[in-house]
Amino acid sequence: MSSTNNWNPEVPGQDVRLKSNPGKRGQTTGRIRRLGNRILVEVEFGPAEKIYRPKNLLELCCDDESIEGLMRQGRFGGPDDLRRILTFEKVKGQLTNVFYSMEASQTDFYPHQFKPVLKFLNSPVGRLLIADEVGLGKTIEAMYIWKELQTREDARRLLIVCPAMLRQKWQDDLRQRFNIFADIVDAKELLRRVRLCLEHQKPQAFVCIASLEGLRPGRNWEGIKAANARDELARLLDANPSSESLSLFDLAIIDEAHYLRNATTASNQVGQLIRDATKHLILLTATPIQTDSSNLYQILRIISPDDFFNADIFNNMLEANEPVVHALRHLWASPPEPAKAREALQRASTSGYFADNPLLEQIQQSLSSLNQVDESERIELGYKLEKVSLLGQYITRSRKRDVLSNRVKRDPQTLEVRFSSLEQEVYDRVSEYIREQSKGKKGAPLFQLISKQRQMASCMVAALEAWQNDASLSALVDEALWEDFGKIPEQRSTSPLSVATPSALKKVNIRELESCDSKYSELQGFLEKELKKNSNEKFVIFAYFRGTLKYLQRRLEAANISNCLIMGDMGDDKWTAVEQFRQDNGPSVLLSSEVGSEGIDLQHCRFLINYDLPWNPMRVEQRIGRLDRLGQPAERISIINFSLVDTIEERILERLYDRIQIFRESIGDLESILGQATEKLLVDLFSADLTPEEKEEQAVLTSKALINKRLLQNELETEAVNMLAFADHILDSINQSRDQGRWLQPDELLAFVEDCFSRYYPGTLIEPKPNEPKLYNITLSEQAKIDLQFFIGKNRCATPTQLHKSGRPVSCFFDPKISGSMGKRNELLDPTHPLILWIRERYTTSEQTLHPVSAIKTQVDETDLSSGLYAYSVHRWTFSGIKTESQIAYKIIRIDDGHVLSDQDSEAILSTLMKQGQIKPNAQNFIEDIDGVLACLLTCDAHIDTAFNQALEDFYIDNENRCNIQEKSARAFAERKQRELESRLERFRQAGKTQIIPATEGQLKKVKRELEVKLKNIQEKRDDLTCEPKPLAAGVIFVEAKIG
Repeated sequence: MSSTNNWNPEVPGQDVRLKSNPGKRGQTTGRIRRLGNRILVEVEFGPAEKIYRPKNLLELCCDDESIEGLMRQGRFGGPDDLRRILTFEKVKGQLTNVFYSMEASQTDFYPHQFKPVLKFLNSPVGRLLIADEVGLGKTIEAMYIWKELQTREDARRLLIVCPAMLRQKWQDDLRQRFNIFADIVDAKELLRRVRLCLEHQKPQAFVCIASLEGLRPGRNWEGIKAANARDELARLLDANPSSESLSLFDLAIIDEAHYLRNATTASNQVGQLIRDATKHLILLTATPIQTDSSNLYQILRIISPDDFFNADIFNNMLEANEPVVHALRHLWASPPEPAKAREALQRASTSGYFADNPLLEQIQQSLSSLNQVDESERIELGYKLEKVSLLGQYITRSRKRDVLSNRVKRDPQTLEVRFSSLEQEVYDRVSEYIREQSKGKKGAPLFQLISKQRQMASCMVAALEAWQNDASLSALVDEALWEDFGKIPEQRSTSPLSVATPSALKKVNIRELESCDSKYSELQGFLEKELKKNSNEKFVIFAYFRGTLKYLQRRLEAANISNCLIMGDMGDDKWTAVEQFRQDNGPSVLLSSEVGSEGIDLQHCRFLINYDLPWNPMRVEQRIGRLDRLGQPAERISIINFSLVDTIEERILERLYDRIQIFRESIGDLESILGQATEKLLVDLFSADLTPEEKEEQAVLTSKALINKRLLQNELETEAVNMLAFADHILDSINQSRDQGRWLQPDELLAFVEDCFSRYYPGTLIEPKPNEPKLYNITLSEQAKIDLQFFIGKNRCATPTQLHKSGRPVSCFFDPKISGSMGKRNELLDPTHPLILWIRERYTTSEQTLHPVSAIKTQVDETDLSSGLYAYSVHRWTFSGIKTESQIAYKIIRIDDGHVLSDQDSEAILSTLMKQGQIKPNAQNFIEDIDGVLACLLTCDAHIDTAFNQALEDFYIDNENRCNIQEKSARAFAERKQRELESRLERFRQAGKTQIIPATEGQLKKVKRELEVKLKNIQEKRDDLTCEPKPLAAGVIFVEAKIG
């Protein structure tokens, strides 16, 4: 077609565009109007945009729509066209080097929290153990991974399993931080949703939170008749392992995963069933992964029983993996030591675990030609070695000392308490009575009795009041076990233990006991003294017993010390109380249980008061972690403890914690050792008939052993090999991704939506709400509502919306960081929202209308470029194999001397210019030599092509490695399931359970069939690897000297 004005406007269906904006395209309808000598042509720019435009402002779209053709014709767009193209590529959700979870929540940015995201996205198995220390944000990290899966894979079904006491915490976190409204469900409700999933071709979306305790099946769950919903759910999960066609869950997250370590428990059985039924799996635990490899082995068996099927294999893998970690350490040495890295990898290659590993061979080949390693080579080799590591694909761990540069100092202080004669008498009577009751008892019954004793140490008045109201060990005891010990009973007792209050104590005058409460008097005196120094000071007081917290609330109110209270299961009231506490004129004291404080940031406060001390040191660390966490502005926090001089067990505990310095520094990798030691000591103190002197001696021995282990651990950290060897370059690369804008930013999404509506749906309104700059009222045109409703009906979108239903404006926001204060009435428009998904499809079907050529002007002081003319080129690379990867490649060249900018600088400059640059009108008139510009573009493309060829080689090797791993995993999984089912069949035959045999045989056939399908799919992905390099955009940049 000709691009001149010599064309017939009365011919319908001609592709035309605006001369002033070549990206604005439409088709003629064949209708015209005449105004004197002027001709107005009706053009359909979209389904609801038919507008008459002067013919002299229009032109026919050219036959030569190539980048070179458009540039020779001078058809330059502006920075908006470049932004539209690059934002569309981001919104597609396919870019490998873009974080779709970054800045996607009401959380602060910390680079270490994206280490698990990187690890997970690179994993060939889709399973990961996140073992960060307390206070580093494991919950946030897991949800970042969910956001990635939502965007990249249209993930719809998330199951979170945690101890019952943490369900509310998870629900609050998801709502406050991620604008995700999750349902807390029991086994019956989860069973109903799983059944619906199996009944529908495209199952409904859900986010469910269930307790580990509530999902445990009975011992005979495999039988033909399920005894209850838990057994029935177990059978359904067992019968429907994840397959190519369907997974019951897109992601399962199991919190406090150390409860799964014992292979003989029902909790472990739940973990196995969920693991096999979900497409992706994340386990969360603060359990150390260095000092106690047996703990690591037990958890890794949940992650991948086919790789870690016995302890010997695990230890062999550790030994085989050691040279790989040594190679990593040599690469991170300063300066790098490539020769030593080569030697280490040569040792690794002799192991059967690395036989015929194409990625290891490629790394060895790269190192063989290197005597020196520059930074980019070191980073690239480091990433590849992480993929080779036998454990690296399954585990990620961050420690405070590694990721926090300015750590808060802990300043402990002890308030000594001596009982009055009445208090001492009551305490001694109860202690003697409980010791008598505990003789011969073990396990849960013993801990329930100890829990009674611990309530007395927490607050005598509150304990006696609770016992008089309820003499049985009810659900309050289970909560106390969790708060105090961090324990959940593996199975509930069928006949609840009851401990009557000693008859002598029924005569105790509780009010008299309250009047001489020595412990409370110390607390009130301390608070009044500190508030006199600073009336705006804030204090957090922790206690594990609800009765203690309510008692303190009443006493403090009587003393005119303002306070608020948070405990578990408070719902929205908890957040209201916390918000009041945060206000400068709010309450001075926050009373809290561990569960009540879970998920709440209290770093604006610098005083922590332990009104009682839990016997599990991790509970102490978690308390301190509420204040000693990311964002604490104070250089030091004060930790106030009570020393109960007249209680042997409490005094022993306080001295033990002081010796191991838990109040001065994080216990880090000693977590599990401390927990086991203090628990054993406590049982010994209560169950053994020891004198006070013998108890002291036992405690001294325990503390000495722990101190020795701490010294040993410090030596290991200095000298020994770190199994994971994560280096600083990971955090640097994450920071770089953020600086480069490799995340979907709110202003990009807003412009993306506004562009679509202005181009295709005039009449749609997007208006900022008065006095609320981040909120927008959106009213769709009727045609937009129809098209959106059709899209939603066709795709059954996971996120609900009112945009296509409401006759009124719908309040929306684009910035996820304000999610916590928005609620359900305001819709978050993120990449998973139906509106964004619909617009993405709309652009996909009309991608050719995106104008690829731009002329952008900027000034010297707005970039790091010197004045002059530059050319740029942007390509998209797509590689498809067992995994599909896409990335954007950028290159800029200075035209006058041919200087080529680095990939990083090119990306950074274009990311800035697409937002801040200006269109250069009539750019063709300022280009003296278009052939020279095009030659420079060819140079840009040549550089991009060279990088593409290297990326293709890397992808080929990585794809081969992934296929090998997945094939091995598929065969091992099928073999394990076949063994399990064949063993089950044999048991059924021996027991005469003939009714259930046909169903089990059907499961066996299904496993064999699924294996064949899986192997065929893997082979196709191995053989049919495809790549697609595609030029996306190109143009010129005019860098002008600053005027004036």
